[in-house]
Amino acid sequence: MKKVLFYLAMICFGSAQAQENCSTDFNFSVDTSKAAQPFNHLAFQNDPCRFQFAIVTDRTGGHRPGVFMDGVNKLNLMQPEFVMSVGDLIEGYTLDTIELARQWNEFNSFVGHLQMPFFYVPGNHDITNAVMEKEWLSRFGSTYYHFTYKDVLFLCLNSEDQQRGAGHGTISDDQFEYAAKVLKDNPDVRWTLIFMHQPLWHQRNTVRWQGLEALLGDRNHTVYAGHEHRYVKEKRNNGKYFTLATTGGGSGLRGPKLGEFDHMMWVTKTDQGPIMANLALDGIWTEDVVTQDTKNLIEKFSAHSPIEIEPLFYDGERFESGSLGLKITNDENVPMRLNFRTQNSPNLALFADSSQISVAPNSVAFLNLKLLSQEGDSLIPAQLFADLELGAEGEPAHISYPYVYRIKPLRKRALKQCSQKPKVDGSTQEWGAMSYAFERNAGTVKVEFDLAYDAQYVYVAARVTDDTIQSYGVGATWQQDNLSFVANAEKMGRGAVSVGHDWYAQDFVQQLSPGNDTTPSVAYRNNLPKGTKLICRQTDYGYEGELALPISYIQSFQGENWQYLRLNVGIDDKDGGEVARYSWLPIWRNADNYVGSGYFFRVEEKR
Repeated sequence: MKKVLFYLAMICFGSAQAQENCSTDFNFSVDTSKAAQPFNHLAFQNDPCRFQFAIVTDRTGGHRPGVFMDGVNKLNLMQPEFVMSVGDLIEGYTLDTIELARQWNEFNSFVGHLQMPFFYVPGNHDITNAVMEKEWLSRFGSTYYHFTYKDVLFLCLNSEDQQRGAGHGTISDDQFEYAAKVLKDNPDVRWTLIFMHQPLWHQRNTVRWQGLEALLGDRNHTVYAGHEHRYVKEKRNNGKYFTLATTGGGSGLRGPKLGEFDHMMWVTKTDQGPIMANLALDGIWTEDVVTQDTKNLIEKFSAHSPIEIEPLFYDGERFESGSLGLKITNDENVPMRLNFRTQNSPNLALFADSSQISVAPNSVAFLNLKLLSQEGDSLIPAQLFADLELGAEGEPAHISYPYVYRIKPLRKRALKQCSQKPKVDGSTQEWGAMSYAFERNAGTVKVEFDLAYDAQYVYVAARVTDDTIQSYGVGATWQQDNLSFVANAEKMGRGAVSVGHDWYAQDFVQQLSPGNDTTPSVAYRNNLPKGTKLICRQTDYGYEGELALPISYIQSFQGENWQYLRLNVGIDDKDGGEVARYSWLPIWRNADNYVGSGYFFRVEEKR
């Protein structure tokens, strides 16, 4: 801690010196005797009190290797005076001190390449439990702190200081008192900049955040946060509040206009306040790239597509041709336009009745698609691109939103009745040979599974063959071996296109780590439908898992006479430092998913 305080003191001392010497001479000579000159004016932007720094945002939460280091290299090209962060620097969510040290050593090796100072701020992935908090304190001395630079106050806060996790950030009493004293001791700074991970103004029950925000309202201030992996600028409390996107964290990367892009924020402090520019790794965008107004529309169209698609199923040995329909619902008070284009695959041709549809406010329209098989038996999905624009013809669009659907004909799979009621006990012996299987990692990992139903439940059983099991009994499921069940019971037109930011909002999603006599199983989610049964147990060849999903859950979507269920089964395999994710069918939110994958249809036949 002494070293950290000494370092910050040196920065503050340098700041004071800079303020005393804000007016400095510089050498410039040019002939101005001619009436015409090859320049517009000589008001150079060289105020010594002006400075520039950069902010990096979430690296983790599904990090994409190489992106953050690419950002480090580009920061060295841009040469800011220093770099700030807003947390989620490592994947974390672990009690394993060896793994924790590995992750921090890896991250510090990245920032070690920076040619300028880097200031750490903790995120929920960095401090999730007492073990991780202890590691942070041993490495960085404090979870919240401040410094001044050229008469600007930098206040770095810890939104994780009560370890409540994602979406439950807080400012504790102790941290509030610290911040209040810092603000009191620095009443006349030119500006106050706040850095934290979780945007607490989006959350409830944040303890002392509202009180701290009230203290900020009387001064010039700007607030920066991350966590949500989507960029948005908001005006509130007499200041600008920014939620930044990602610098390598999990993202749909659908572009700046949807707030999903890898970037660093470039900040120039002037006498009028900070000027922000977003330096995307593939371009530069202004601070208004997404505002509160567009954010509301983005969230709506991301969580709930106006397009419903009925998948195309076929019987028989070979698919030749067929049609499927799109239903487009515009529940806005302004017109909606959709522009369509198709892209054939090597063995499927896709045709749309129209390339553009206009949908009047609060109305419904339909589009017909035709699918033709070309040569080949293994059908590769064709693609439908639907670009939505909201707003009257000839006026600037309120929002432009892209949808992409991969489409192929699907064989019907039967969901049969149980010949005898399965026991959800962690042993799949009574299931016998399984109907479905997939292998990954060159055949070293194998997953077999089956499903059936009775009057009360749909049962799913899975066997995983894996010679190396890492299961800890605590921590995050995705940081250890686990078995996942994902199901969707919505009406088919809606459930078949489960995509977007809240893609899982209507899905049943559950991960289970394999337990044994001494290590309990860890579950991902606890808000399960009433009556759900789950178990995952280690075996001498790997592990087995079982799920009993109540029929009442399916009926809540489809009614008493339910007909189908959409299902996917997957695993996370942790054999080394990284976790590999495998699934039977493409993960529904990923780009390789196709419409209607994983449907099973209820039949009276016994399994």
